[in-house]
Amino acid sequence: MKLLVCDLDGTLTRTVAVDEECFVRAFADAFSIQDLNTNWTDCEHVTNLGVLHHVFRSKFQRMPAQDDIVCFAEHLLRLITDRHALNKDSFAEIPGASSLLASTHAEWRVAIATGCFEASARFKMGAAQLPAKDIPAAFAEDGPSRESIVRAAIERAKAEYRVRHFERIVSVGDAVWDVRAARRLQLPFVGVGTGQRAVSLREEGAGTGYWKLSRSRALLRVFRPSSHTGE
Repeated sequence: MKLLVCDLDGTLTRTVAVDEECFVRAFADAFSIQDLNTNWTDCEHVTNLGVLHHVFRSKFQRMPAQDDIVCFAEHLLRLITDRHALNKDSFAEIPGASSLLASTHAEWRVAIATGCFEASARFKMGAAQLPAKDIPAAFAEDGPSRESIVRAAIERAKAEYRVRHFERIVSVGDAVWDVRAARRLQLPFVGVGTGQRAVSLREEGAGTGYWKLSRSRALLRVFRPSSHTGE
């Protein structure tokens, strides 16, 4: 059995823009931080929890307490929920995502590894109507690093699919930090995207496998060892 470990925002859902908007606003609403640097690559760990740690060290010279984390996550969820009420189109799936998640392909199973807090991530999955209820997943709470989140998703996938190990594990994502996490974990990586996003992934050294999820048969061929990228 083989495993695809998929990112969420920009990989399965078209929520990159709305998520960043609400994420920045949550810092202002929860902690009165208005001048947030949104160059996320400056952060050690580009996850909700990792960025929260980075901002607290920078602004307050301390790590966030658990109450701070809960407060921020609640503000973020409320903002995302409000944005969904105003514009549901901002929460659509990436074409082909539902088909990929619902696939019963003999060789492959799927897990989700996202840097978002669980409550907001699950809301976005539901808003996009992804068939993700029974899919093993890991979230920012399993971090703060993306590597820790991916490892947690893999362990949950082993338990869910009742295997001791996977013959092959492929990371699927849309951002340069997804590439970096896959490289550190020594996992093959396939980028989802076109245009400038694909260029950015290529510049990060992800190889040449940039695909639309709607091209599912072609995508599965890329996951074969003879066609891998990022290793």
